Amino acid sequence: MRWLLVLLLLASASFADVTRKQTVTSQFMGASEGTTTQYYSGDHHATESTMRWTSGFMKTASGGKPVESGTIVRLDKQVVWTLSPKDKTYQEMTFAEFRDMMKKGITEANQAQQEHPDTVAEEMYSWTVQDKSDSQAKVIHGWNCKNVDLEATGVNKKDSLDKVVITINLWNSSDVPGVKEMADFNLRYMQALGLGQEALTPGLNQASLLYQKQFSQLIEASKKAPGEPVQSLMEIKHYQLKGPDIGKAVGEGVKNELMGKLPFGKKKAAAPEKPVYDWNVKFSTTSELTEATMSAVDAAKFEIPAGYKLKK
Repeated sequence: MRWLLVLLLLASASFADVTRKQTVTSQFMGASEGTTTQYYSGDHHATESTMRWTSGFMKTASGGKPVESGTIVRLDKQVVWTLSPKDKTYQEMTFAEFRDMMKKGITEANQAQQEHPDTVAEEMYSWTVQDKSDSQAKVIHGWNCKNVDLEATGVNKKDSLDKVVITINLWNSSDVPGVKEMADFNLRYMQALGLGQEALTPGLNQASLLYQKQFSQLIEASKKAPGEPVQSLMEIKHYQLKGPDIGKAVGEGVKNELMGKLPFGKKKAAAPEKPVYDWNVKFSTTSELTEATMSAVDAAKFEIPAGYKLKK
């Protein structure tokens, strides 16, 4: 009887429900800020998000108003549903469809590389990694946290002023409720899709494509601070040569050519402009976990809401 009780307790612990709330800011094809609530229950996961675009095209498209969205991941059904509360519709993608899409993308990328075998960006730079981690632990929202702060810097082999800086700064805690359950689900989810952990952060997979080796090394090194990120920063920025506006450059070129053909239009060539470099943030995201609890989650969270129609 005692062993039966132990087995029942272990089984219930393995499938404990988890609720997490966090704030998120990001900069990728525009800047945004918002809140996210995530629910975990066994092989089910649901996300409810409210996001507001603060710059870029999406701010114009959304009018700068908050946009609600949701996703439901069902490992048991091998499917992802994307919900649009505004018009009460949803889209469906099976894991098989996602894998096929990924394979097609990889094939097209390989073909493009064969047709234009240029050196990939990562190989154009000489890389060094600096560990800037804070050795002192601190308490954030009641959880004991340890820091890992890693910075990879790449210097262009042909232009020493051209630099790429990749930063991963995490305050992780093993005290956060539901760490094991969330990590277990995410691992099984990524394995089912054939992806790495970076795919869990929207936009990061695309942004890190040119620097996969560096990201893999940083992610691996960040495991020295185990647990759940309570506060996190991931950023890719590039100190690069600023080029002239293409339209302006073409216009000036046509104007100079015409003026050069006229006898009275010839003038002394202007001195070449001094190269100007500036920082350009390619990708940035910050998050802060504000709440995490282990309690029963309504099963309806993992089903398509009543009245929603499939959008194809």
